[in-house]
Amino acid sequence: MKLAERICLGLNHVFPKRKIEGRGSPAEYTQAQHQWAERNFRLFNGHVDLTGKRVLDAGCGPGGKTLYYASLGCSSILGVDIDPVRIGHARDYLAAHPAQNVSFQVGDLSRLDLPDDHFDVIFLNDVFEHVDRPLLQRVLTELKRVLRPGGRICMEFPPWTSFDAAHLYDHIHIPWCQLLFSDKTLINVLKHLDAKGPDIGSSSVIEHYRELNRITIEEARTLFDMLAFNVVEFRRERIKGIALFAFWSWLDTRLTRRVVAVLSK
Repeated sequence: MKLAERICLGLNHVFPKRKIEGRGSPAEYTQAQHQWAERNFRLFNGHVDLTGKRVLDAGCGPGGKTLYYASLGCSSILGVDIDPVRIGHARDYLAAHPAQNVSFQVGDLSRLDLPDDHFDVIFLNDVFEHVDRPLLQRVLTELKRVLRPGGRICMEFPPWTSFDAAHLYDHIHIPWCQLLFSDKTLINVLKHLDAKGPDIGSSSVIEHYRELNRITIEEARTLFDMLAFNVVEFRRERIKGIALFAFWSWLDTRLTRRVVAVLSK
């Protein structure tokens, strides 16, 4: 084992493991996702009202988020995910928690088989950082196409400089581990730990890490402007709300836990 891997494993014993809900069955994860969606929706408070709206949950995963949005009065909501395993879990969850205004389908966000100008609101929560970098522009263009004029895309995502952007917190508890260690080191440590994630999709923990597009705050804003979105909201959610170091970009980006963006067509 190389020195960097030994250091990573040593530090991993120092930092406490985070307690995260939903690490049992797929149904437990989906229920936890329902709770996370309730918290995350507050990030868009004042910018979106779902009453009577047609909604798209883009990258819906196993459906917990979708069912929460459905409870907020929308006329209809469609959950789309590229992974048929996750859509299977979503349909199981819907069968256990029936809602007439909800449907799910397998779909590629870069090639949606959906009509133009159709949705009032599109959610892209905990999804943006997982889109392959070469497809980011195509996905946003597709979402803009199916959004009605004046409609809104609501998203939140961890930029690559966030302390937990590596999505490895179930196994590697070191904050900013993706900035401190190389990909090779982290992957070898995951192999050493025999890391396995929640059984909610077809990707392994290592595949899940490798698929991250490593989007930064500046790159995201540049992309939104390039695609001529009306940027209604673009803000940083900092750790513990600490904005003291906003003048120091290098540190402020690392204290930014999430970016919240609301885009309009």
